[in-house]
Amino acid sequence: MADVAKVLDAGMGIITNRIAGAGTEPKYVAWGTGTTAAANTDTGLKTASAESRTTGTSSRTQTNVTNDTYQVVGKITSLSTQSITEVCLYDAASGGNAFMRATHDAFALNAGDSIEYTIKTVFDQAV
Repeated sequence: MADVAKVLDAGMGIITNRIAGAGTEPKYVAWGTGTTAAANTDTGLKTASAESRTTGTSSRTQTNVTNDTYQVVGKITSLSTQSITEVCLYDAASGGNAFMRATHDAFALNAGDSIEYTIKTVFDQAV
């Protein structure tokens, strides 16, 4: 469960680009060991781990109304013993823009362990 999850400032640009028929889809999942809570102005992970970003599987799902949720599911396998505390969604396999970042309780991993993230961005008409 995420402690703090934010669509980032650059993520807003990704959304408007996609509506306008431009830009690239944010479906690349990365993780790290940073513990600073997510903020709108973040540009990516605070402390990235050595693993490469994984290409997630994206879909549109329903939270409140049909297709109001953009979902990405991606699994990363650890290369070493580490404690993972953050996740970020990017629009490129390397470089690119960060769409969202979240911090969560630590997951202690050994080499070969993995985490499968399900990242949901719900678009809500409530103000």
